[in-house]
Amino acid sequence: MSAKLETTFRGDTGQLERRISMREKLTAAYFERERERIFRRAWLPIGHASHLPEPGSYFVRELPVLKTSLLVVRGQDGKVRAFHNACTHRGNKLVRSGAGCRKSFSCGFHGWTFSSEGELKLVTDEHQFRDLDKGALGLRPIHTQVWEDLVFVNGADAPGESLREWLGEMFDEYGGYFEQHERVASLRINVNSNWNLAVNSFTEGYHTLYLHRNSVPDYQGGKINPDRHRPFMQLFKRHHRYSAPANPDHRLTPAEALVIKYGKRIIPAFGGEMPALPPGVNPSRYEHWAFDVVQLYPNAVFLFGNNWHIELFFGPIDVDHTEVVQDLYYYRPKNAGERLSHQFFLSRGRQVFLEDMNTLEAQHAVLSSGILSHLQLSQQEMSLMHHYKVSREMLDE
Repeated sequence: MSAKLETTFRGDTGQLERRISMREKLTAAYFERERERIFRRAWLPIGHASHLPEPGSYFVRELPVLKTSLLVVRGQDGKVRAFHNACTHRGNKLVRSGAGCRKSFSCGFHGWTFSSEGELKLVTDEHQFRDLDKGALGLRPIHTQVWEDLVFVNGADAPGESLREWLGEMFDEYGGYFEQHERVASLRINVNSNWNLAVNSFTEGYHTLYLHRNSVPDYQGGKINPDRHRPFMQLFKRHHRYSAPANPDHRLTPAEALVIKYGKRIIPAFGGEMPALPPGVNPSRYEHWAFDVVQLYPNAVFLFGNNWHIELFFGPIDVDHTEVVQDLYYYRPKNAGERLSHQFFLSRGRQVFLEDMNTLEAQHAVLSSGILSHLQLSQQEMSLMHHYKVSREMLDE
């Protein structure tokens, strides 16, 4: 194999801009356009159906970009629904935060009570109300669909596309993948950075040779691919994915060797067993595969490995602030050795994540000052070109 691995590209690479103007994108006016033209029309993943294991199970998800809080509930009929988390009496937040299981939800302000299907069941001192139509005062729903355990919502009055249409050909390519893993950790941090910059930092591999040179210095590329070019990249109508190259010459550290003895390989020690994976994972079946990076436009990024996956959600708060949530999912441990192995890789992964976060505020401060007007992108950053192309298209529709 050549020492200069060339990336295999699939998809429409036309109309991609290699110089991205940023001045307008970091203004409050542009952010308001993104809110209405992109986020209110997109299908946004907000959690997992498996986190709602029984009827009445719920969790609260804040969505500042849609100016709402959501109450996500599994009804007594087994169906997963999401509602605006607001009592229809006087707009009090129905459930302040967290997760749990309830047969009904009572407002702490005046005691109005709703079923897990969103129906208004009880109005306290009801005879004092005139012309009250309880049937019309259930919790306000938001369009909700489930794909491969992921719960998606759409804030449009009438979504222009179904979730299947939004995901395109990826819809049928990940069957059974998510159910192999369980959530083992979650990290949440607010950063002084625009959401676009935050997403961009996790959707190219050009930085890994430099930003992660101390934490995981040789986990990608190696002699056969010293510049760590992505072996495969695919652009869809909205989304994209690429495969990261493992280093076949990676030498296990003593700690890695110990935890792999008792558990399975997770980042950054790739290789070993390669189980049958759905067609969407390592789609090119690259021999020295490490993991995939998948961006579900606009603001969700997934890392898919063979014993693990990571989910990243970049929640815009305003033009200058983003909430970043990282959920880590690993294979289900069968014994103490595998649980110990989990902890080692969690520690390593946390370090890599914090390195990725490190550049965001410094980059945002410089770009928002107007000193630099454009980003300059390489072929290895084509995923960023695609991100901004999709944004242009949605803003212009």
